Amino acid sequence: MNSLRTRLLVAAALILIAFGSLTGLILDRSFQNGMLQAQEDKMQTLVYSLLGAASSDAFGDLTIALDAVPDPRLRQPLSGLEAALFNDDAVVVWSSADFLRLTPPAMPEVGEWRFERLVDPNAFALSFGLRWIDSADDPRRYTVVVLEDANAWDRQLVAFRRTLWLWLGTTLIALTLALLLLLRWGLKPLRLLGRELQQIESGQQPQIQGSYPEEIQPLARDLNTMIAAERSQQTRYRNALGDLAHTLKTPLAVLRGMTAESGLEAGFRRQLSEQLDRMQHIVDHQLRRAAAAGTRTLTEPVLLHGLCEKLLGAMAKVYADRPLRVENAVPGDLRLRADQGDLYDLLGNLIDNAAKYGNGQVRVSALSGSRQCLIVVEDNGAGFPPQAEQLLQRGARADQRQPGQGLGLAAVAEIVQAYSGRLLLDRSALGGAKVIVALPLR
Repeated sequence: MNSLRTRLLVAAALILIAFGSLTGLILDRSFQNGMLQAQEDKMQTLVYSLLGAASSDAFGDLTIALDAVPDPRLRQPLSGLEAALFNDDAVVVWSSADFLRLTPPAMPEVGEWRFERLVDPNAFALSFGLRWIDSADDPRRYTVVVLEDANAWDRQLVAFRRTLWLWLGTTLIALTLALLLLLRWGLKPLRLLGRELQQIESGQQPQIQGSYPEEIQPLARDLNTMIAAERSQQTRYRNALGDLAHTLKTPLAVLRGMTAESGLEAGFRRQLSEQLDRMQHIVDHQLRRAAAAGTRTLTEPVLLHGLCEKLLGAMAKVYADRPLRVENAVPGDLRLRADQGDLYDLLGNLIDNAAKYGNGQVRVSALSGSRQCLIVVEDNGAGFPPQAEQLLQRGARADQRQPGQGLGLAAVAEIVQAYSGRLLLDRSALGGAKVIVALPLR
């Protein structure tokens, strides 16, 4: 459900299903009510026809001659249509060819109609109460009952429902497909925008160049502005620190020349030379850090395996005077969206520390999850001291016997912080130090 198109399609499909179901139920109920009303009207017409054909017999009772019945089905057995006349005592005084109802019906009041659906038998029943006045002016009360088989009515309703839901289902499927095409067409500008951003990340084009609808055009314009501002900021960083390095070059050269004067004491000359080297290292480090200052938008993903392979090969040459066993356990297809210069500094410092302070074995591994990438650098040296967090401060060193300025882990911590990541110092299964870098995926 992370896809915008999927969300819209599912929501619209649910609305269509709900609307189609409600429409089907309303049409079904309307059709059923219409059929019931038509059935009742038809049976009422038959009752009026029967009464029009009725007459009094010799005893003054109401009767209907079979030859005079309006519907010929009343003269045919098992035709599905039956009729009868009941007197005031619920006794049948006249009936059609096969009136099968044995239980006397409920007698409605005079002038009252009663329409109902019977279960056994499966039929519609219509009753009408009346008062008949014969020539002897002897009013008598009767009830006309008409029964009609409901099986044909049920088959008609089933056929209608089958046709209704078939066409409604077909219509809903067609509407869903049309909606899918409409969403695909409507979201096409967003797909094109995403494709352009990928091309910008891979360096194939400098900015967003497409023409987009008025709802998306401000976003494209703001993205171009952001890209231009970021590139301008990076250029200003490089230029400013380049000027700083150039400005400090001459004073550092003068101070370094002063250390060669014969009048200086050997101890003072050594201390001054160490401080100058440290200043030079700080300037170089800040130049590299400013050139790739933390998280940048629209950066091309870096293949970690190849980068680690280069660094491990370089360290093997730097420490060629000692047997160094390196292991690159980074997956070959793992990519991390980060600045390549930052990753060079980060991994370079960690691998250099592992090679420098280990006992000849360095292992680099990585694991990518759904939200972060873990980079692990291990060695088989003495490991970190109990207060290992102090090593993340500038100038702090765990081993004073090796040359260095104590800036490696501090520089790594600054880069990790710039990416909103985490840096953990632990004990390795190899017996030495283990540095875990957790960088969020973007």
